[in-house]
Amino acid sequence: MRRRNKILIVLFAGVTVVLATGCGIYSSLQGKITKRLEKGWVIPPLELYSQGFALSVGRQFPLASVTEELKRKNLSVERDYVLADVDACARLTGLEIKTGALHCLFLKNPALVVTWDEKGWIQQIWTGAPLATVNSFSLFPRLITQFFDGQPIWQQNTPLSEMPLACLQAVTAVEDREFLEHGGVSVVGTMRALLRNLRARRWAEGGSTITQQLVKNFFLSSKKTLRRKLEEQALAVMLEYQLSKDQILEMYLNVIYMGQSGPYQVRGFGSASQNYFDKPVTELNTSECAMLAAIINNPGRYSPFTHPDPARVRRDFVLHKMKEAQMLSDSELASAIQAPLPHLVEADRRSHAPYFVMSALREFTALGLEAEEGARLYTTLDPELQTVMTSAAQAELPRIEAKIKKPSAQPLQVAALTVDLSSGQILALIGGRDFKATQFNRAADSRRQIGSIVKPFVYWAGVKIHDPMQMVLDEPFEWKTGRQVWKPKDYDKESFGPVPYFFALAHSLNIPTARVGQEVGLDAVADALQHAGVTEHIPKLPSLTLGALELSPTDVAQAYFTLGRMGAGDHIHTLFRVEDLNGVVLYAHQPNPDLNLDPVQTAVLIGMMEQSINLGTARSARVLPGALAGKTGTTSDTKDAWFAGFSPRILTVVWVGYDDNTVMGLTGAGAALPIWTEINKTALGMFVAEDFKWPDGIRVKEFSRSELLEKFPTLTNLPDQVQLPFAR
Repeated sequence: MRRRNKILIVLFAGVTVVLATGCGIYSSLQGKITKRLEKGWVIPPLELYSQGFALSVGRQFPLASVTEELKRKNLSVERDYVLADVDACARLTGLEIKTGALHCLFLKNPALVVTWDEKGWIQQIWTGAPLATVNSFSLFPRLITQFFDGQPIWQQNTPLSEMPLACLQAVTAVEDREFLEHGGVSVVGTMRALLRNLRARRWAEGGSTITQQLVKNFFLSSKKTLRRKLEEQALAVMLEYQLSKDQILEMYLNVIYMGQSGPYQVRGFGSASQNYFDKPVTELNTSECAMLAAIINNPGRYSPFTHPDPARVRRDFVLHKMKEAQMLSDSELASAIQAPLPHLVEADRRSHAPYFVMSALREFTALGLEAEEGARLYTTLDPELQTVMTSAAQAELPRIEAKIKKPSAQPLQVAALTVDLSSGQILALIGGRDFKATQFNRAADSRRQIGSIVKPFVYWAGVKIHDPMQMVLDEPFEWKTGRQVWKPKDYDKESFGPVPYFFALAHSLNIPTARVGQEVGLDAVADALQHAGVTEHIPKLPSLTLGALELSPTDVAQAYFTLGRMGAGDHIHTLFRVEDLNGVVLYAHQPNPDLNLDPVQTAVLIGMMEQSINLGTARSARVLPGALAGKTGTTSDTKDAWFAGFSPRILTVVWVGYDDNTVMGLTGAGAALPIWTEINKTALGMFVAEDFKWPDGIRVKEFSRSELLEKFPTLTNLPDQVQLPFAR
């Protein structure tokens, strides 16, 4: 009987090839196979990794989370790492460990030493050979996405030898019972499909083998025609003569479409295992293997996340097919059927951050590196902060929309990014409300008027010649330039009369700011912006002093990053290292000292910006702990709302507005600040609360409310004490 089947298979294969030859397509099909085999089945990918565990000095990062991950990676104590008290760690490493450290982790590969205090704050980090101190370290970078030939695909190639036997059995049981016997095309399957199609009077079933499915993935369109079916069968037969069954099955299990994860295609069992079960394919059990085999038939319909009932039915169908093929015993079948389906909770923990990925790819392109041979891009993405930012925006946007009296028909949009002030790394970024709805990256590509966000740079030029207590008049005036006359107005159209610099900036008063800009000159304001990192054209018009300048949120973050670093600038970035697929480093970020502002002037300005949160337009953010400085931004027509604020550790910039420029009627405090505050309720708690470290040449003065009112009687909302830094 078996011999008769083999004869039928050979005859069927021969007929198929003869027909293909007769139709004049044999040579072209052979050319397709030859080209693919020469090129390789899998195009070298462009892989992007997040930071994984973003360890940094002064950050609270649970030691238990690190040790649990070490166990998950099958690393063992003593052989791969040592957990010890600080005395034992000092003896092992020869390092000088700070007083107050309690726990120590010594990881051998990569070489890493980290110490924690009793509250879980990271005290010190060493890495390299020899060990040297660093401020931060990315431990276990995690693959977030891949691009194959420009397509966003998540694919983890796994050798057949590492695939669980249950997965191989599940796939062959439900997709191709005769896989090990046929020569690429199943005679029985084809005849059965032909009869069903004739009865249905339409193309109801294809009768494809695993080899044919592989052929469809690589060589053919999904269009159902007789010619395409003939080509498919011919290619399958030809492929079986050139590759072994193991090679065909391995490639199939690595390239088959397994659904979507955010905007990315999930390809193959390796990535599908991570996507659906959050663990390597090597750890899958029988029920889980059956679930993946079930998904192959229709990833949309049989997703356990979105359609759990059909998914369970299909999984159980696969399990029964395995039982029919004597791959499972009765008890194994019963146990597998009782197993629960996976839940979306774990998958949600992985943030694909599509807008961040767009920014990282743009940066990679700007480096001029070749991607034809593949590359690994190690990004600065902090998964935890990215999740916090995304959740905060989604939670606050509906509340902000509810305040708008005449909303646009379009959805209200948001862009935001958080930057580590110690390194310039962009830790989190969103460029819109919903990537599926629109892929336009507003964080990097939009150009919006920045409004009052510009004012700190006006006062930066002012404090070069004055101090925070310098009086400026809040009364209407005219600024003449040639034949043009400009009359700035305050937002609330009320005048305070004489006010000090710090109060005018804290309350975002337009008229005093314009007066300061007129005194220092527009060249000085433009120079401050350029030295902070603004590369866009800066129009030197009087309205520049109130924000008549279009920048992206990333541009704003670059400029405020230089302020937050006390004037010591660098280029903010999403990539810290790029390697080829062999591990050769192609690029590593190096600090760029070209961007800088005078540290003393900048420190004086930061002290004034603290008052924006203490007593000014951003005082609703004062619920947050620690030292904070920032500035609200509102365009004169309220089409754009901004807030840029920073602690001594991190900077976050938020923009809110409509793509069609609909007037919101909301200020930066009403639209952008709530999102900024929601982000930082969690983000700031990750780091030790610190005060700003003033540079040499600064002295801090304290003023009581009575002292301030004696000199400026019209001031309002003053606290009992105001502290301001002054140049010595």
